[in-house]
Amino acid sequence: MGNRLVTLCPTDFYEDGSFDETYEIDDVNSIGSGKFSTVHLCWKRNDPDSKYALKALNTGGDDVSAIARVKEEIETLRLLGNHPGIITLIDVDDSQSNAIRIVMELCEGGELYDAIQDKSHYTEPDAKATIRNLLEAVAYIHSKGIMHRDLKPENILLVSKAKYTEVKISDFGLAKISRDYPRRLPRSHSICGSDFYLAPEVIKQEEYGREIDIWAVGVITYVLLSGSLPFFHQVLHKLYRQIVERDLSFPEDAWRNVSKGALDFILRMLQVRAADRLSAEQALAHPWLCGQSSGSSFGGSFQEFSSFGRSASESVPLRQPSGASANSDLQKVLSKSITNAHPLEHANKVNNGKAVASPATALQMPSLGATPSALQMRPNLGAPAGLGTMRPGMMPGTMPGTMMAGMQVQGRAPQAMMYR
Repeated sequence: MGNRLVTLCPTDFYEDGSFDETYEIDDVNSIGSGKFSTVHLCWKRNDPDSKYALKALNTGGDDVSAIARVKEEIETLRLLGNHPGIITLIDVDDSQSNAIRIVMELCEGGELYDAIQDKSHYTEPDAKATIRNLLEAVAYIHSKGIMHRDLKPENILLVSKAKYTEVKISDFGLAKISRDYPRRLPRSHSICGSDFYLAPEVIKQEEYGREIDIWAVGVITYVLLSGSLPFFHQVLHKLYRQIVERDLSFPEDAWRNVSKGALDFILRMLQVRAADRLSAEQALAHPWLCGQSSGSSFGGSFQEFSSFGRSASESVPLRQPSGASANSDLQKVLSKSITNAHPLEHANKVNNGKAVASPATALQMPSLGATPSALQMRPNLGAPAGLGTMRPGMMPGTMPGTMMAGMQVQGRAPQAMMYR
């Protein structure tokens, strides 16, 4: 029983002939490149109309750990199989001594991150459809005894430019699998993920499970509806403090026309105590996603919102926040006069503390009276990338998101390796 990952074999995919006999590759034009890889369009010789993304990884270097992570991600994708909300692994060729060639589903819509930037924010109906599709994929991943551990708009791809609510989860480089599922759920103490989307228990370096993915979906929902990050600070320990204290607000200018149901949904995902968060299945049953009446918009009074909080909790059997009712939970957030919301920007990877302070260490850093050198600042690294995380690549010399593969082209030097 449990999840048993098998060693890759080139003949597991292409049964007739060699890899090169099966695929035609556009070697002349690349659709992306990185320090250790290039991405090209390819197609099967017997079906030239179906295009895929082929990523060629150079394995001749000394970074054995990075190569092992790539192979683990491939095996994870094989375990997940085909799902409409997950990037599909088409083929793998590891018959060469110094390269691995990976054929992935091609998503021409680009990253969800870029779609949000282009639109400023999603309309509520579009956000609702997007989050439903995302949660269905998350529920499926969790049902396989896997937690993703790095959900964010950069790792969510659009099927096409025209279908911007149809999304697929990519980047399983940090995924954690329970080898004894369903008897044991996936658990970890490792510090990994991306700063704006970290759950409180990861920052506090506590043991954590699949609930961290739910927290990330809550942050993504906030971002979709407002175009802003709910937690932001250039000083790392202050960002972490906001997250562990759930120091967020819903500025009226951005949330005036958003329904109360959407806010209730977000708050139920962003519970500091992991056990108080909705599961993916419970989130899919929330009235906001089910199309039930979500009450009027945020422009109403706090009293009206409080009444909605009670009615929503009565209509769905959801966990209540520990030590507080849904009513007081909503009032507390809405009564804030100061906001941490910040326009969306790329998240940075957290690692083992070599590049930035570890979350628990950062929380202990001085918040008052400290000199600039004493404060750990978020590095300005631009769009994050890494060999093992495999975020989608982009056309050289163009804006991000013109043609995206299901696996990442490394855009800059690899970050320090994450613990697993």
